[in-house]
Amino acid sequence: MARIKYIEDNEVKDPKVKEAYDRMIKKRGKVTHIYKALAYKPSIISTMGPFVAAVQEPDELDPKLKERLILKVSKINRSAYCYHAHQQISKKMGFTENEILEVDNPESANIPEAEKVALKYAETMTISPGNIPDALFDELKRHFSDSQIVELTMLVALYNMINRFNEALKLDPEEY
Repeated sequence: MARIKYIEDNEVKDPKVKEAYDRMIKKRGKVTHIYKALAYKPSIISTMGPFVAAVQEPDELDPKLKERLILKVSKINRSAYCYHAHQQISKKMGFTENEILEVDNPESANIPEAEKVALKYAETMTISPGNIPDALFDELKRHFSDSQIVELTMLVALYNMINRFNEALKLDPEEY
C-alpha cells in the first residue's frame, strides 16, 4: 500500500496538475499512481511528464531496446511498480514472455550484440555508476554514436530515479 494518499482526479485544483492528468489520460487512458503522487508538487508534475516523454520517445535508439533497458534497470532495482508496468507495456509492444525474461541474462539472449552491450552498461550504471570500466564504455562506443550513448544513458538514469521514487513511496503496481 502506498505510503502517501493519491490525489484523485476530482481532488485536483491546480491547473498544472489538471493539464498533466489530461496528458496522462490521453496517453494511458487513466491517471497512473505515479502522477497521483507527483500531483502534490505542481511544478514537478508539469515538467516531469514532458521530460519522461522526451526521453522515452523513439529517437535514435530502437524502442524495443529502450524497453529492454527499462525492464533491466527496474528488475535490478527491485521496482515492483515499474517492472510490473513495463512487463505489460513490453507485451503490448510485441515482446514474448521469453523476450522479457531474457533481460535477466542478456549474454545468452537471442538479441544483437549491441543490445547485449547496452544492457551490460545499464546494469553497471545502475549498480555502480561511478565505476563503469573503460573497456565496457569502449565497447559501447563501437556499437553506438555519442548521441545514442547520451540517449541511452539518460534513459537508464531516468529509470533509476523513477524506480527509487516509486519504491520509496511504495506506489501500488497497477494495470497498464
